[in-house]
Amino acid sequence: MTFIDWSDADGMIGMLVDFVADERAKCRNDPERLHFVEDVLAQLQAVEANVQEIPAEATIQSLEVLHGSADSRFSCDPVMLHLKDCIDELERVENC
Repeated sequence: MTFIDWSDADGMIGMLVDFVADERAKCRNDPERLHFVEDVLAQLQAVEANVQEIPAEATIQSLEVLHGSADSRFSCDPVMLHLKDCIDELERVENC
């Protein structure tokens, strides 16, 4: 059994990146969603690359900007829902 360290921002971002990469593979026949998912994935990978060098608040802010700037047509997409959940969890951990 694998245990998830929810206080590890790097680990949470990594799992989110993996999830979005998996979603990309599922939408090959939907060019609009594929473009959306690839854009989110690229931005998440940029956040992931810097997560160890920046404060948790900056990571959260980067994710919130990504979430807020996403195409509203995909607001209920699983990628956006998981992104929001990750933001909420990072905020919860930061506030404890």
